[in-house]
Amino acid sequence: MSDTNPDSNEVFLIIADAWKDGESDPVNVHILLKSEPEEDVIQATLEILANEGFAEAEITEIGTLTEQPEEEPYLSGYNTALSGQVAMIEFDGSHEDDEDEE
Repeated sequence: MSDTNPDSNEVFLIIADAWKDGESDPVNVHILLKSEPEEDVIQATLEILANEGFAEAEITEIGTLTEQPEEEPYLSGYNTALSGQVAMIEFDGSHEDDEDEE
């Protein structure tokens, strides 16, 4: 009996620092995708980043989303991943979430 459910709402969230050729500062990227258990999520992520022009990447976190997020950009990314596509969110490094601190 298999533990996998093709209709599952589980989406992988992979966070990485990625560098384009010749750039010294990384771009923080969040990738959301659905994957079969036998598929290598790390290898798939590295291939996606390479196809987007990144020469090097360091994966810093891997997790799963099992429920629909409430806020953007993760809400759109989650829905994109559920449709079978890959969502990639890029952060330029200058973004700080200071407004959430009290």
